[in-house]
Amino acid sequence: MITNDDKMNFDKAIESLRQYQRYQLIDEENRDLLDRLYIDPLDNNSILNLSLKENTTVLVGRKGTGKSTIFMRMQNELRKRDDIISCYIDVKDIFDKAKKNYTTITYLGIDEQKQREIYSIQRKFVMDFIDELIKEIEKSYTKLWDKIKSKVGLSRPDKAISELKEIRQRILDNKHLQNIELETISKVNVIDKVSYLEDTNFELGSQLGAKINPVTPQVEAGVNGKMGHKNSSVEENEKAYNRVFAKIFEITEIIDKIKNILAEMKLRKLFIILDDYSEIDQTALKMFCDLIVNTLNNNSDNFIKFKISAYPGRVELGELDLQKIDIRYLDYYQLYNFDKRSDMETAAIDYTRRILENRLEVYTKKTMEYFFDTTKTSKDEYYKVLFQMTLNVVRHLGLILDYAADISIAQGKKITLSNLYDSSRKFYTERLKVFFRESQATLMTYDDRIERFHLEELLDVIINKSKKNKSDIRTNKYTAIIFNEVRKNPYCSHFYILLEYEKIISSLELNFFISKYNQMTSKNGKKVSIYALNYGLAMVENLRWGKPEGNSYRTYFIESPFNFNNVIDNFINSSKCIKCSSCGFVFDSKDLPTIERFGMNCFKCGAQNSVIVNPLSDSYKDLIRKIEKENKLLEKEHFMYMNIIALKDKDVTPIEMAKELDVTRQKIGWMSKKLREDYKYIERVFIGTQVYYRITQLGKDMFLEII
Repeated sequence: MITNDDKMNFDKAIESLRQYQRYQLIDEENRDLLDRLYIDPLDNNSILNLSLKENTTVLVGRKGTGKSTIFMRMQNELRKRDDIISCYIDVKDIFDKAKKNYTTITYLGIDEQKQREIYSIQRKFVMDFIDELIKEIEKSYTKLWDKIKSKVGLSRPDKAISELKEIRQRILDNKHLQNIELETISKVNVIDKVSYLEDTNFELGSQLGAKINPVTPQVEAGVNGKMGHKNSSVEENEKAYNRVFAKIFEITEIIDKIKNILAEMKLRKLFIILDDYSEIDQTALKMFCDLIVNTLNNNSDNFIKFKISAYPGRVELGELDLQKIDIRYLDYYQLYNFDKRSDMETAAIDYTRRILENRLEVYTKKTMEYFFDTTKTSKDEYYKVLFQMTLNVVRHLGLILDYAADISIAQGKKITLSNLYDSSRKFYTERLKVFFRESQATLMTYDDRIERFHLEELLDVIINKSKKNKSDIRTNKYTAIIFNEVRKNPYCSHFYILLEYEKIISSLELNFFISKYNQMTSKNGKKVSIYALNYGLAMVENLRWGKPEGNSYRTYFIESPFNFNNVIDNFINSSKCIKCSSCGFVFDSKDLPTIERFGMNCFKCGAQNSVIVNPLSDSYKDLIRKIEKENKLLEKEHFMYMNIIALKDKDVTPIEMAKELDVTRQKIGWMSKKLREDYKYIERVFIGTQVYYRITQLGKDMFLEII
């Protein structure tokens, strides 16, 4: 019988797996547990040791793959040294605050409201980042000084710190910035206008008017002007704009002060950790990379090294020298890409085992047999199934085990395979599928809503093809001998596509509906990517996950039923128009990978970057009109808040919500105030001195309408 103490300790172990980002892992005596809990994805702490190298490091992985945890563990190691300091910056949090707290800049003569907003937000974003960076350097410097102040020959560099603080104060002084902005932007406008005219071929009409936009410098032509602007001009204008920001915010002076502090403290390196780097919008990300990352990296005389966490497909590194950067991918296939599939799975399953056994040992002092029913199922089988359900996404492991504990351990029973199957279904339905419900309930642009509908349609196409494969194998439409042993219930959870089609399904992968599982050579000799449906999704759709055991089934995933190239082709042709904006030629979907490889240039007329992929949206117009007319749409973050509080259906604390949504407690306060006062979807209650939030009946009714 599982005791109440063991139930609570098991909950703590699972909670430690579920936590997003940098919430502290501490014991009852407030001692840091991270060093004991950390399990490296590879043997011999390979990823941790890579992060500790004095190079810029980029960890790429989907949400929940452990990027932040690795950098936290790295910081613990660095604190043992006195020649390197590190500063942690939550880029997403700073950008979110900037969007909420910016002041619209009106004195620069920017006519369009949207452009004023973009400039104002980016300006506030840079201000807040530099403010946070300087505060982090001061904090790290103070901690290190307290540690080494007794050493002979070191004097505290208060002068450099004071000068750094002065720069920070000037940046926070809006009047000071305003004077610099007016002078600097007027200069860059003249430069941009000359540069534009040098790089532009045009036929002069009877009227030609030019206006420079200081946000994204460009020329707007009069009615009769014909313009053909080179791509290089746009890029150069963006760089010129970033150089404006560099001067406004005294970036080079900040770098000099940082170098002085490092040198006087006998420090060799400053590691700047940029967490949630990919979660800001693309325009701001490019600006941030060019202005901050590239400038600090290129002008610091090798003193500053970045440690960046990013999402697949959103690794913006600007002009950084890739040969001097260590990039590691943390998702299953990229991480365990060995020569043989069995080696990949063995390493990945072992990672799942090490994680779970370690957490149970630290929090419960019990082995996994104490909590899992091993009378009919072996430990190895549990580890294998948990790997298949999560593909080593640590947070998903915690969530699935949390669901399983509710229906087993909470009742004093051990977890069974059946419990895990039920939990995997529930995890998919409640946590992943909500991504598509956002299109019915959140504020987004018309094009974004169309894209979300098309993505759901693409997933449905993949699922329906998988179901058809199952039916066709069972009814002997596919007669290959390899299916004979499983014909009554064939494995149909995987499919393959050509490598060049990966980008088309990348959004489904980023949101965990599918995952890259392997890369093989098809029977016609072409390299193909093997993808797996999410385990819970496969169970919901009654599709058997995986493939038969044994060497004779090594080609199972590349059998003809699982070739989905035509599925992707047909979807693109039916849902998207690939058209040259210059000559109007419409391309076939098969041409898209090649067009993308050559910079979206038109093969017919030679126009640069002229091919545009637009969704065919007519079929969704009425639905979108109805959604935007009849629904009370929420911001995405508010919708995710409502999803969590509705699923929990109990009073929750601000810190619980912060952990669930991967945001600060301060932001939970803002969100709760909006949902409570403007929408009446939640209410605030006090139990003693503790604040709790509770969903109202109105909130429940709203959420039920979109499920």
